Amino acid sequence: MLVYAGIDEAGYGPLMGPLCVACSEWTVNDASDPADPPNLWRSLSQAVCTTGRDRRGRVAMADSKKLKGASGGHHHPLCALERGVLVALGIATRAGADPTLDSELFETLGALGLDEHAPWYSGELALPVGNTPARIALGRAMLETACARRGVRATSLRCAAVDAKEINAAASTGEAKSSVSWSLVMDHARRVKRAHWDTPLRLAIDRQGGRIRYREDLMREFDGARLTVLDESEQASLYRIEGLGADTVVSFSVEAEASHLPVALASMTAKYTRELWMRRLNRWFAGRVAGLAPTAGYVQDGRRFVASVRDTLASSDLPEALLVRAI
Repeated sequence: MLVYAGIDEAGYGPLMGPLCVACSEWTVNDASDPADPPNLWRSLSQAVCTTGRDRRGRVAMADSKKLKGASGGHHHPLCALERGVLVALGIATRAGADPTLDSELFETLGALGLDEHAPWYSGELALPVGNTPARIALGRAMLETACARRGVRATSLRCAAVDAKEINAAASTGEAKSSVSWSLVMDHARRVKRAHWDTPLRLAIDRQGGRIRYREDLMREFDGARLTVLDESEQASLYRIEGLGADTVVSFSVEAEASHLPVALASMTAKYTRELWMRRLNRWFAGRVAGLAPTAGYVQDGRRFVASVRDTLASSDLPEALLVRAI
């Protein structure tokens, strides 16, 4: 058996809104070499695809940037993202019912706490936002059938979320934003390793900020391990970790979400989680600033948004640093 996990983030570059880092875990019965994981798109092709528009009604699992639709289109912009995440989450948790509130989803994923210090993250929203329960259930049945035939199963889906408060606190101590993201990535990596100590493990991770070499950082994170560099190239960095239970191979690759289905699902989960938190943020400010257009939080439009809500922050005695990132 092989545990095949993928980690990816959403929200690294914006001026505001959460940075979300997600991890999806799968088990593959007929595989054991972590250096050579199977192509799960091929294995599960009866149920999954890489496009949001599939005539067979399969579940899209791909880079979140390719699956999020445009506002005002024929389908809800989160339709494909939401369906893939909720389908996989239901299989991984074996839940009898899908979450009907975003707070239930956040709790299941572990993406909690933003509403504890920022009032604009308060107030629950109903789910699903772009699908019917029947469409999600159909997708889940398709994927469960394909998984059973190929000895594959989604076993866990998790997402961590941090906001301006945590990011700015790190900046105040001289940390770079990349160190915040790296910390969240490694939290997932260590958790997966602990949970599957005696099973061969492949950890596929999207390349971190263009870096090629990760050996020293991995040695610090996996203290006591023997680490072998398998590859360090422009496209991928690959490492074998031995001496800590079963062998583990960790890869950091360019556009990992296009090569590893677990990374694609992690990308979708991080993006969907961030989008839901941003919906709360936009709703809160729209209720206080007449005619305020929503924002995705990216720098150029984020500056417009911050200028529009600055008086509201001041009148509510809320520091701008609670909303806007310093790095």
